[in-house]
Amino acid sequence: MKKEKHFIKQNFVFMLSRIKKNLVIGFSKRAGRNFFGRKTVFTQSGGVFTKLRIIDFFRLLNRKGVVLSVEKDVKRTGYIGLIMFENGFFSYILLSSTMQKVGSIINGFNIGNFFNSSKFLMNISTGNFVHHIEKIPGSGAIFVRSAGSSSFLISEDDNFSFVKMQSGWLLKLSKFNIGVIGTVSNIDHQTNRVKNAGKNRLLGVRPKVRGVAMNPCDHPHGGGEGTGSPPSAHKTPWGKLTKVPTLRKKKYLLKKKLFKIYD
Repeated sequence: MKKEKHFIKQNFVFMLSRIKKNLVIGFSKRAGRNFFGRKTVFTQSGGVFTKLRIIDFFRLLNRKGVVLSVEKDVKRTGYIGLIMFENGFFSYILLSSTMQKVGSIINGFNIGNFFNSSKFLMNISTGNFVHHIEKIPGSGAIFVRSAGSSSFLISEDDNFSFVKMQSGWLLKLSKFNIGVIGTVSNIDHQTNRVKNAGKNRLLGVRPKVRGVAMNPCDHPHGGGEGTGSPPSAHKTPWGKLTKVPTLRKKKYLLKKKLFKIYD
């Protein structure tokens, strides 16, 4: 009996490894360089080799599924789950805060308030927290995907749903956009701290050097005798003005609490 259980477990682990290989792709890092290969961001370089897991942002399969494993992806702040559906289809999805363990989910356009179940905004009752929201019906979710984030479904009318984001934006979205009830998992992500410089280098972050500590040929703030302070007109390494209020910033502050329409 023990041998049979061990054999079944081995087969299951082998099957999962084969499935995960099909849902993972490699990607090349830019290391702070542009299309021409020139260094434009001086604080990016190096880092460990990583792979990207393909996430299902469409959630169009109207089936029940089971969370086989909870994982952490390099490019995602929230946790992701490997889902096996009734028809034998596998995919990765973003997990909500109530689904950070192995369990079942409902994927599709169901009526009712089930956490981590995808559905139309018209089928979600007002007053709920929603994440994983589409901009245009059928285009895939682009709003509210980072760890611990959520939006609030305020009200509905005949054709649109009104969603308030954490940033203060009020979005007017189509009722046929797909959303997921709840908040994104890994709420404690914002309390994480990088404890040493080596961790940053593994993440691909290089040390930052102040402009006043450089030579005049390297930065407009450089040069002088001994330690000095930057001039009143702050500039970038390329000599352009920075750290000043611009018209673009003022317009953003004015429009922050206005409606943004996505038909």
